This record gives sequence, structure tokens and C-alpha cells, in this order.
Amino acid sequence: MKYELQFRFKFREKLPTEAKEKIDGWIEEFHQILEKGIQEEDRKKISKITSWSIVSPNKDETDLAMTIKSGRVLPPHHALLRMRKFFAQKMGRNFRIGLAGIEFDSYEIQVDIPHKPREPFSLPFVKSIIFSEKKAELVLEKDIPIDFIEKGAIDRIVRLVQDKIKEEAIRGKDEHHLVIWSSDQKTPIVQENPTDLLIEGGWIERTSYRNQWIFAPPITAFAEALKRMMVEKIYEPLGFKNMMFPKLVSWEVWKRSSHLSGIYQGGFEPYFISPPKTADPKFWEEIADYYRITLEIQPEKIKEKLRPPIGGLSFAQCPPFWEYLQGKTISDDSFPILVYDWSGPTYRYESGSAHGFERVDELHRIETLYIGFPDQLKEIAQKLRTAFRQLLGETLDLEFREAWVTPWWTGPTEREERPRPAIDSFDQIGTIDMEVYLPYKGKRETSEWLETQNLSILGKKYPEGFTVKAQSGKELWSGCGGGSFERYVSAFVAQKGINPNDWPKSVVKYIDRLPEGPTFL
Repeated sequence: MKYELQFRFKFREKLPTEAKEKIDGWIEEFHQILEKGIQEEDRKKISKITSWSIVSPNKDETDLAMTIKSGRVLPPHHALLRMRKFFAQKMGRNFRIGLAGIEFDSYEIQVDIPHKPREPFSLPFVKSIIFSEKKAELVLEKDIPIDFIEKGAIDRIVRLVQDKIKEEAIRGKDEHHLVIWSSDQKTPIVQENPTDLLIEGGWIERTSYRNQWIFAPPITAFAEALKRMMVEKIYEPLGFKNMMFPKLVSWEVWKRSSHLSGIYQGGFEPYFISPPKTADPKFWEEIADYYRITLEIQPEKIKEKLRPPIGGLSFAQCPPFWEYLQGKTISDDSFPILVYDWSGPTYRYESGSAHGFERVDELHRIETLYIGFPDQLKEIAQKLRTAFRQLLGETLDLEFREAWVTPWWTGPTEREERPRPAIDSFDQIGTIDMEVYLPYKGKRETSEWLETQNLSILGKKYPEGFTVKAQSGKELWSGCGGGSFERYVSAFVAQKGINPNDWPKSVVKYIDRLPEGPTFL
């Protein structure tokens, strides 16, 4: 790593001759301050002021121009924050001259990278990036505000260059999906696309919007039965309590949950919410009048009357729950906190055109959330894993498997270093997907299976992000699990069909009689 920063301290007055004579001594003194606490072998890698000059932009002011270079230890943007205070004090105490500000002339950073990326990329605040086999040479934009440095943004730029290259490599590998367990093979009753069966049976109907469906009476009864199965077999025995989470999520929540770092990067595709600029009827009158005359809407005109997005519709269901605990200290005997929510839909923008019932933009998820000390999280995650295995394999009588996966929310370093789990235990940070075989897709060995339920141990990510603490000060972990009714129904119908006479008794006992919808002529 190499850094070279050229900048100017701007003073409110002309520097006297005596000040110019003291600068070399002050620089030497500052270098000694920087070396304090630095190991001997690293002192050659820390920031050094390699040159300086006096520049007069006008007859009343003086700039002190400097160049700082460093290796990987204590780079210039870190040293600059100390320099600002140091030189402001020296000029103030000795000559009563105030520091007016800092201007950047150039900042070049040579970043160590594992290899040259397949596709070059650009970044905000970076004027240019030139890639070689082991280096990325960055030139930052000149108009960098000082608070940009104070908030750690330059360090994040450097990490982002390295992370994007690692992520590119990870996306090209299969190691992030590893089958770790499989149920016994089962003979499917049907071999047809479940979406086709559901439509033909009058269970679902497409709406006028892409990837959104209406649940008719039969499928609604099945979904309600599935809820009762989960409560009886999972949530009540394990001590989970029902809650209702918000479905409108602010930017602040997604910042704290770190979702925004993956926005439309292959793991977080939300619907945004833009409120109206006002609810004044006069403001909206022309929109209403235009429709009353033409029976047409004006989307572009409506967009002009909206504020910028304030956030979006619930994507992952659990993040808005955390405002319930945010900033609070919780008694140790309250842990583990075990809750679940199925109070409403969540929304995910699925790219492309219309998909089947198993891949929707509006989905009805059951969210499982657990918070506690690390040992508690490991224990409850394994119990949930066992309980969902029993639900899928015994109650629903489905053929399924478990896969250890690399979620989008883990960083590249975590993905590379995290060990694979033992088959019989779930005792580390990561995610297990439970995937159901879809006979209509083809052979088990080569076809795509449907992720129907997942379970994650997330570590301290959420407690730290939302500043949640235990009374004892012990580290807190959290975990979550999700599965949509759309996928559970698709998985079940793909193997068992829609005729209750073909269903296992363990399912039929939860449904007295499938209600029928209207007869369409």
C-alpha cells in the first residue's frame, strides 16, 4: 500500500517570516509525535511530510502547501487530522493566526489487490482507477470535504476496492453453496409445474401487476393450516411469542442493518416509498381532473409531486423489529428473546418478466427471530433446524435437503475464512437453506431445488448495529429464519398435487375441508 496526499492549509492572514523559519522544526516535532506507539519496524511505513512550500493565493492570505507520503501504516488522511490540530495550535499560540480550512490538490493511493479484476469498475469520489495484476492505482476527486475523512470514508474506499475484487471471484465459485444433508428420496405424486396446477385448480389468480397473486379460498385455507402446523410443532414448544413488525422501513433502519451496502447488488432489491409533497387537495386537483376527463393516469406528473424516497417496503421482515430494542439495555434473564411474525407481506423486486408462484414480488413470509448469548443462539438454532426438518420431512412428507450457503450480507473476508459446519450441528455464524426437490424440473442430481426455509446465525451484527446491550455487558448474538407461504405451497404441490386425497394424513388433519371458490362461466 502506498499513499501520496497533496493539500494546503489555508490561513486567514499572511504568514510572517518568523513562521516560515519555524516550519521545518515543527515538522520534525510532528514526525516524532506520529512515531509514538508505532513499532520500530513500522516507522518507515507511517506518514512523512516530504515537502512543503508557501503559496499566496492573494495579497491578504497564505497557504501552506504540503505533500505527505506513507505505506500501509498511519496513512496521510489519518495523519492530516492530527496535523490540523497541531499546526492550528502552533500558528495560534505563536502568531495569533487562525486556520481557515484545508484544500486538497490530489490524493493518489496504490491499493494492494489479490489479482486484476475481470471487469474494471469505477467508484464514487474516485476520479480514476488503473488496475494491474497486484495493484489498483486510485486518484481521488479534489473536492473532498474534511468530514469525509473524519467519518472514515477514505478507508472504506480502500476496503471497497479490495472487497469488490474478492466478491467478483466468489460469485464465480460453487463453494458458497454446499449440500450438507439430504432426506430420504420420496416418490412424487405429480410431475407438473405447481403454478400451473394452482391456476387450473382455481387456487390462485394473477393480478394486473407483475409477480403478484390473489389467494383464493382453497390456498388460503392451506396457508392457515400451515400456520397452525408451525405454531403447534415449532413456535409453542420452543417458547416463541407472536409479534407484528412494521412493513414500512426507513433508511435509518437499513443503514443500521447494513442492507444498503448491498442495494441492487444481487441480494437486496427493495421497493422504495416516496410520500407526496403535500396532501392539499388543490395540489393534486389537476391529477384528479385529468383522470376524470381522460380515464388515464399521468405517472410522470405524479412523480413530480412526490418527495424523495424515505425508505421502502419491508424486504427482510426482521430489520424494523430492531427499533423495538434499539438503544436499550436488557436484563440477562430476558434472554433468549424468541419471536415470530407473519402479520403481512414483504416485497422484493424480481428482475425480468413474470415468474411462477414460487418467485413473487409480494410474498407472505413467516419470520423467526432469536436473540441471546452465543451459546443460547447455537442451541436454539439447532432446535429450530430439527423442528423445521420434522415439519418438512415428516408432517409435509417432502423430499428436501440442507445447504450451507454464503449469504449476500457476509463480507468477502468472512466468506473466505468461515469454516464449513459439521452436518449434525449448527453452531457457527452462517446460513442453512432448506431446499425442496421439484420433480417437474428434472433429475434430482442436476435440477434446481427450491429454497423453502432458511435459518441463520448472524452473530453480533444486529445487536451492535442497533446498540442493544445485555445488563451484564456480555456479547449478544441474533439469528433469524424465513420462509414464504408461496414457496411452502409450491414445494408441497410440486410433490403432492392439489388433491387432498393424495396428501399425507399429517397434513389433512389440519384442514377440515378445502373451501371452494366461485364457479366462473
